[in-house]
Amino acid sequence: MASEAISSSIMIIGAVLGAAVLITAILPAIFSAGDTFGTVSSSAEQKLKTDFRIVNTYTAGGTTVQVWMKNVGNNRISKYDLEKSDVFLGIDTYYGRIGYDGSDPYEDQSFYFTISGSDSTYWDIGETVEIYITNTGHVIGDNNVLFTFSLPNSIRRTITFSKT
Repeated sequence: MASEAISSSIMIIGAVLGAAVLITAILPAIFSAGDTFGTVSSSAEQKLKTDFRIVNTYTAGGTTVQVWMKNVGNNRISKYDLEKSDVFLGIDTYYGRIGYDGSDPYEDQSFYFTISGSDSTYWDIGETVEIYITNTGHVIGDNNVLFTFSLPNSIRRTITFSKT
């Protein structure tokens, strides 16, 4: 009788210790996975709410390109996100990335922008941004221009146009 009580207590103690080890090993992994899923869903929501359209383009065939884009999504976009955006420009056999340069709009291989609204720190819903590339480094002539604008959250739009 005493041996049965001792063996039962050893089994109960073993089960409790096993459960404690399992809980301490598995619960942090579950909470960590939950945080990961929350971050991913928040990022996906931001991407779904962010949208813009290229509404007009212009080049006279020299080295200047202008592109107008309208924010048609449900999020306003920070000026700093626009500054960190990527602009890709393709002319004839050249295709490359052009970075932002707010200090010198006439710098080779750079772009700058203006926001049409009253608050210039955000590209609000319904507002238009004008992108200027004043010195592409290549004469456009009658060639097609391939323009791609990509926000830091990977939302991008592309258009091909020619001298207008």
